[in-house]
Amino acid sequence: MKTKSYLVLVFVNILLLAACSKDTVKQQPGPQDHGFKSGLLTFSANGQLVDAMIDTAHDLILVTTKDTTGQSKLVINFTLQSQASASINGQNIINGATVDLTSPLNFTVTSADKSRSSTFKLVAETELGYIGMPGIVIAQNSLDKSYSYYFDQFDGSTWQSINCGPTSTTMAIKWADSTFTGKPLDARHMYLPQGGWWNTSQILAYLYDNGIDSQVDTLADFNGQIKNAIDKNNVVILNPDMNYIPYNETGYQHINKFYTTTPFWGHYILVKGYKQINSDFYLDVYDPFSEGQRYTSAFDMGQIKGQDRYYNAGDVRLSTKNWWPYAIIIAPKGKKVTNSIKLRINSLSKPIPISYGR
Repeated sequence: MKTKSYLVLVFVNILLLAACSKDTVKQQPGPQDHGFKSGLLTFSANGQLVDAMIDTAHDLILVTTKDTTGQSKLVINFTLQSQASASINGQNIINGATVDLTSPLNFTVTSADKSRSSTFKLVAETELGYIGMPGIVIAQNSLDKSYSYYFDQFDGSTWQSINCGPTSTTMAIKWADSTFTGKPLDARHMYLPQGGWWNTSQILAYLYDNGIDSQVDTLADFNGQIKNAIDKNNVVILNPDMNYIPYNETGYQHINKFYTTTPFWGHYILVKGYKQINSDFYLDVYDPFSEGQRYTSAFDMGQIKGQDRYYNAGDVRLSTKNWWPYAIIIAPKGKKVTNSIKLRINSLSKPIPISYGR
């Protein structure tokens, strides 16, 4: 009997200790958040291209300007929670202050009672950085015109999904001849009206039909030959396998392709300029495969996505190597393409093959 009473007493004590232990755990205070990210309500800078981005996940404030001009004297505007304060690199600052954003700054927001604060990295970028090409422009050239010569191959016609050949050629002719009034549908009615991928022979024929001189060239020195053609006031039609061009899911940027592809995606694009940024060489292209997609950012609102697209030359070099490693160089109406490497090389090698594009 005594043994049973002892065991009961031990069991009760164990239950009491367990209950006390649970109470102790419940009473332990959780980690306190001393941050104050919610203290920053809005942020902007005079002359910004788009709304400044407040990224609380990465403690970043990003301001976008046209170029670096004026970044050393940017007037910033911000609103805070009631009685909160702000500082930059430890110095108090007020709304409407002028700051030097040629280098990143630390922007700190502190609560009224000084118990909480959060620091953001305040950074400025240029338009090129915003669209996906940060860095210093070493060289550039663009053959844009004062009039529009871009066409979306998705025009509602029967063969719109495979109409990159007629569309790219029509854009090239319109660039070469401002009086040209033809549409991609007119080109399709001229060659393969029953459907099918246009080949390079049909592109050359339609250019010739409209009095535009062109030459097919090798791409042995890819960057040099594209640059040489543009600098001589000639646009270029390329036929890469677009599956080798990276896809960019960031909708407001202008680099890389904006649509998904599958292998063996031969596709004609019109190259009408270039930019060399740091060590990267980009082709400034008109890609006809827009499908009506448009940008929604403040400074390029409504612009169709295939217009002024930038593809890295290294990617395009690989994509042409795996589909058609040649270029169709096109002169303005009344002019001739000169200094074609093809004229020197091809007479000693096999004929240039025909290629197709969707």
